[in-house]
Amino acid sequence: MAGDGTAGQGITPEGFLAVIWTLAALATVLLGGRILVRHVLHGSYHADDAFAILAWALMIATIALATAVNPLSYRLTSVLVGDAPMPPMEEWMDMNLELRRYNVAGQSLFWASIFAVKFSFMFLYRLVVQSVQQYRKVWYIAMLFITISLGVCLIGVYGQCIEAGNLFDLQACSTPRVADYSAKMIWVVFAFNVASDLIVVLILVPIIWNLNMQTKQKLAFLGVCSLAIITIAFEVVRTVKLSQLNFNLTNLYSYLELLVAVIISTLPTFSFAISNTEKSREYRRLLWSRITLASYRSNNGSNHSVELRDHTDNPGFKRTASSVQDSASGHNQA
Repeated sequence: MAGDGTAGQGITPEGFLAVIWTLAALATVLLGGRILVRHVLHGSYHADDAFAILAWALMIATIALATAVNPLSYRLTSVLVGDAPMPPMEEWMDMNLELRRYNVAGQSLFWASIFAVKFSFMFLYRLVVQSVQQYRKVWYIAMLFITISLGVCLIGVYGQCIEAGNLFDLQACSTPRVADYSAKMIWVVFAFNVASDLIVVLILVPIIWNLNMQTKQKLAFLGVCSLAIITIAFEVVRTVKLSQLNFNLTNLYSYLELLVAVIISTLPTFSFAISNTEKSREYRRLLWSRITLASYRSNNGSNHSVELRDHTDNPGFKRTASSVQDSASGHNQA
């Protein structure tokens, strides 16, 4: 509805920012919990933690940039949908050029953060498969494809005008040839991004399914990691709407995809909180005792104080439920 302050997008600028910053706050809390769990249960961190923190930092930068460009974005779309009069042509071109600069930076941060999440999952899986040669080969192939996919997505950003030198030349970027190229490139980027998402999910299935654990435990762990499929749904909607005038809704779906991805990347660390295995119960007791500075008695009857490390490293890959549990919650694998 014209004049309702939504620029025809169905959401106000304030509502748009409220949604993305609320989810960013949730992601921040969960990342803090992940770091706390890793520190308390083992006291060390791995490459998957580094990529999770990197993904969060890039996400915050992306959201901050979205906040800065939000007024300009809504002003421009208000003109496009007829809620505001067309400004003088020179001013209109300046608005579009400024928005293009913001968008290029934002898209670069977006893809870097999205793929940092994927790398975080992949390095978590590496803790599980590092001692099984056949799985290591699959892991390296998957990592190669995911890295190539990142490159394709960045080409979609910097090559959207075919030649990188024309990226900020609005006239050169407005030709029919560029329009045809962009329409095709959108789906190429979509295909590589979704394929890399599916690889992150599917590579875990044979690993978990060959472990010596109950079926419901396998399904529960796979369920947590398979939440990454949610991001595919946002990617589908975002890609479809790229050809429409709903620029802010397109951006909203992009940010939701990113925010949900970062949130999901923290969840495997908390798998012990919902599992009913003895190892998980032991982790919960240990975590609570160290947070409350208390001592607890393990099932073998021995006391453990918060200053002592009661968990020993399991060398190699062990085909048990605890090997996956340890990797997810921060237990080191030698």
